[in-house]
Amino acid sequence: MLITQTKILEQLGGIWIIILLVFSRSMAFASTAPLIGHKTIPSLVKVGFAILLTLLLIPNLESPTEYPKNFQFVYQIVMNVFVGLLLGWVSNLIIEIGRAGGEMLDMQMGLNAATIFDPGSQTQSTLIGRLFDMITLTLFISVGGIEKVIEAFSKSYTTFPIIVDQINLNFTKILHATADVAAIGFIMVSPIIITILAIDLILGLMSRAAPQINAFQISFSIKPTIGILLVLILLPVILQVLVKLLDNPNKYMY
Repeated sequence: MLITQTKILEQLGGIWIIILLVFSRSMAFASTAPLIGHKTIPSLVKVGFAILLTLLLIPNLESPTEYPKNFQFVYQIVMNVFVGLLLGWVSNLIIEIGRAGGEMLDMQMGLNAATIFDPGSQTQSTLIGRLFDMITLTLFISVGGIEKVIEAFSKSYTTFPIIVDQINLNFTKILHATADVAAIGFIMVSPIIITILAIDLILGLMSRAAPQINAFQISFSIKPTIGILLVLILLPVILQVLVKLLDNPNKYMY
């Protein structure tokens, strides 16, 4: 059936093949990109965004000398979908830094058992992690991150043309990008984590000095209280760090 459809496209002209290839990459990008790829966004909105993105990109792209036919057309559809998914996933890594830092705090404060359902990731999310995720997404919109990601996607056609023969991936850079999510998230909240570790040490010494004191039970009330207070105090600094990170959301894309 696909081969029959490609023969019809050949009769309509090569421009329709290019439109479908660009649309397939745009649709894949829209399903994984920050904000627009959120699972709470209706599918109709994503399709409309992909169509609009395709119409904007088509006039600025160079037409290939040869158009794919038969099985080559199916292969090019798959390759463009893969490129779109990869670009959307990599650009979304910068958003995950806030969530990673918040979940580390929840684990250290003992709030990792209090989880809520996150409709965006379709998983259980911790309280501070969910808060940092919403803050990061809000800052991402305010600093123009969506426009920068779309601009980077349009430039992807210079690295990965419409007719993709092969994809040369830099796996080392991808591994470093995923490692940076955890590393930067930890550095961002490290003052709070170190303070809570110091509280654990003090409670441990109190328990050894006075065994009648139930330090374990006391920690359930002390650590969350001090942790939340420190988050409120250091929030302006954390926001400044996030703004600097989100100002270049395409640092891992190329």
